[in-house]
Amino acid sequence: MANICVVGLWHQASVVSACLADMRHQVHGVGDDEKVVAALTAGEPPVYEPTLKAIMRRNLRAGRLKFTTDYKEALDGAEFAYIAIDTPVGPDDESDLSGIFNAARHVGQAMSGKLILIVTAQVPVGTCERIAAIVRQESPAAVFDVAYVPEFLRLGTAVDTFRRADRFVVGANNLTVAERIAALYRPLGRPIIITNLRTAEMAKHASNAFLAASISFINEMANLCDEVGADALQVAQIMKLDRRIGRYAFLSPGLGFAGGTLGREIQALRRLGQQHRCDTPMMDAVMTVNQARAGLVGLRLQRIYISLEGLQVGILGLTYKTGTSTLRRSIALDIIRDLVAQGASVKAFDPLAHLDEVADLPPFEPCPDPYAAAQGSDALVLVTEWAGIHDLELPRLRAAMRRPVFIDARNIFNPAAMIQAGFAYSGIGRGISPERS
Repeated sequence: MANICVVGLWHQASVVSACLADMRHQVHGVGDDEKVVAALTAGEPPVYEPTLKAIMRRNLRAGRLKFTTDYKEALDGAEFAYIAIDTPVGPDDESDLSGIFNAARHVGQAMSGKLILIVTAQVPVGTCERIAAIVRQESPAAVFDVAYVPEFLRLGTAVDTFRRADRFVVGANNLTVAERIAALYRPLGRPIIITNLRTAEMAKHASNAFLAASISFINEMANLCDEVGADALQVAQIMKLDRRIGRYAFLSPGLGFAGGTLGREIQALRRLGQQHRCDTPMMDAVMTVNQARAGLVGLRLQRIYISLEGLQVGILGLTYKTGTSTLRRSIALDIIRDLVAQGASVKAFDPLAHLDEVADLPPFEPCPDPYAAAQGSDALVLVTEWAGIHDLELPRLRAAMRRPVFIDARNIFNPAAMIQAGFAYSGIGRGISPERS
């Protein structure tokens, strides 16, 4: 079993640390935030993730998992050091690499002995070479290699996507190093692709960009379906039965991609194209379609009420995706900003959201349950579903509202059942709108 240091304390690092420890490796997580380290040491993950807490606590008790703010302690005797920093993105979806470069400086200053540095953070192509240069600058005599193992974790299912990954990609310019890293993952029995650094970095860009393009494609189809009375969900189902497309294709009509993960890849490829004078019109179109999705709810309400001035709107679900607690880059917040700017007041419910995570929350009234969000509302908008949402008492929800408009931006409810329950129902791409129903 290997001795591993994981640099980072947030979502990616906590999942990687816990899962590696659960594979019987000795894992030492390290970062600068003493409060987060204390919480992790107590078995409290920084972000909600199903099963993560139990895995973390099991390995803390077994002594295979530790957390510290001392880089020398964490790197002492380590054979591998992961840089597993969650890369923040700005409003323009540009990656902020300062935390990753700072982590590289810490590693360079604290490392002793030969080390394989594994970058899993989401980074633009060429970043691993910059990280190697930083480590070399801090420790000119250090013996180390740098590899890139892109993480394909998905918030809400991250433990499962680590253990049952579609594939692991190991990018290294030294084949011996690549084989040593691959050996860490072989017990999971998943496909492993070994390639060079830049190919691995580019594969991460390409994979996420393709997913983003699929989402923008089906949302453009959904717009057309709504206008002509077709059902985009059935269109997607028919497409997925084509083996060239596949049943797991990202073809779910809705509000587009959020959270920064896919957006940053599109922007990275656009910037790469600009740097190398290579046009990227498809990437441009993907972003154009996606950026318009935040205004979709407001447009739907305008078609019903003409003006949003004085309307009360209830938002169901605030987190950026199902099964998470994070609000960072959530489209729900953009929707609320748009509604408030048009004169509406907003009430909202989410069972998991950490409201103190975002400093510049738009103005809305947090509610203790969905029925409080519905009380007196002129419309309800389902933005993010949660476990147990199908247990909602629809008659009670309808009775609480002033007017029964329900916009199902996730397409999770049966339109006929919603209409029968008395709602003026509107899905996304389902060819049904309140003025038609």
